[in-house]
Amino acid sequence: MEFRAPAMQDAIAIEALTSETIRQIARRLNQTRSFEEFVYRESEMDALFSLADIAISTSRESEHPVLANNVPLARLRQLRELIFEAHDATHDNEVDTACELLERAAQLLERSP
Repeated sequence: MEFRAPAMQDAIAIEALTSETIRQIARRLNQTRSFEEFVYRESEMDALFSLADIAISTSRESEHPVLANNVPLARLRQLRELIFEAHDATHDNEVDTACELLERAAQLLERSP
C-alpha cells in the first residue's frame, strides 16, 4: 500500500476545547474516506484529548475544581474519556460510534454546571 501525504487543507488546527470544535471533527470524520484522512481525524482527536487533559490538570491545581468556563472537574474527566473512546472507535473503523461519542462529549460542554 502506498501512503499519500494529505493536502494541507485536510488538516485543521485544534485550538480550543469547545462543543463546536468537537462537532466539527465529528462532521469531518463522517465524511472521511481515505486512510490518510483517518490519520488526520485521529490526530485531531489526540489534540482534543490533550486539551481535555490540560484542562483537568489546570483544574486540579487550582483552588476551585471548576474551570473558568464552569465545567466541573468530573465532567472534564467524562469528556476526556468520551474523546478517548471515540479515537479507539475510529481506529476500529466504527465511524458512527465515534461520531456518537463525540456528540455526547460536545453535549457535556453545553450542560450547566
